[in-house]
Amino acid sequence: MADKALDSVGKGSGSLKIIVILIAVITITFIFFSVLYIWSSPTYYSTKYSPEGSMVTSEDENGVWKILVVKINPQVSVNSVHWYLLDPSGNNTKADGLVADIYGYKQGQGKAIRFVDEDFNGKLSPGDKFLIHPSEPNSDLEEIDDFSGFSFRMKFEPTGDVIGYDLQFE
Repeated sequence: MADKALDSVGKGSGSLKIIVILIAVITITFIFFSVLYIWSSPTYYSTKYSPEGSMVTSEDENGVWKILVVKINPQVSVNSVHWYLLDPSGNNTKADGLVADIYGYKQGQGKAIRFVDEDFNGKLSPGDKFLIHPSEPNSDLEEIDDFSGFSFRMKFEPTGDVIGYDLQFE
């Protein structure tokens, strides 16, 4: 009775071939739609154009400077934005890095410049802020006790374009 699955020519019923073909079609379809999804899903370099933005600065009674992001469109990943702290001449960079490198630090953790993501979305968005602390112990800016006259710049890494404009600390 085990031979009943074979047809009169002795080649079998063909169900196995249909199952193999069906699995192959499903696999190819899955791969095709996975590739389409990857191409269409946003990444931190997905925007082709630089974001437009505006920021404001203020200094508190302890000399800590706050740079508040007022507007940024589109919102972009902290991995795609480079910041610069420029000396009063505006020609020399005193500190710089990706926003992601200063993300989430607290005062006293050796970072004179910190980024606070107010909505915790991992993107530069309105309401987020940079804090610049004078004389921060164990930081690369430990020797600077006053940032008056300094300026702050942000660039969108994929294009190298400046976001907004340089902010003067005055």
